[in-house]
Amino acid sequence: MSEKRSTAGLVSLSNADKEADMPIVIRIGWLLVGAVIGAIALSTLTAAQLPPLQPERRLISLRNAFPIEGGSAYFIKDTKTGACWLTVRFRDDSGGSLAPAPAVSCEQ
Repeated sequence: MSEKRSTAGLVSLSNADKEADMPIVIRIGWLLVGAVIGAIALSTLTAAQLPPLQPERRLISLRNAFPIEGGSAYFIKDTKTGACWLTVRFRDDSGGSLAPAPAVSCEQ
């Protein structure tokens, strides 16, 4: 008594059918590899085109303290340390001076 198994509803592919489908699978695989490489290249190029962040200015010239003949005096605030300075500059930039100033002078 040998039992026969039914293969109804099952599809069997022959070796020839399997070999015919392999080039399609390989092509799809290469397309996926190309899409991944393209996405990586696009993200790299997009990141390279972003403008660089400008660092915050450390020294800020606040206001003209008082006019001097041939030059001017300014209060300068150091944003990193919070110090306040008085600087005197001449038009020909031949010299100048820098002196500590009270913190109240740099408050606006």
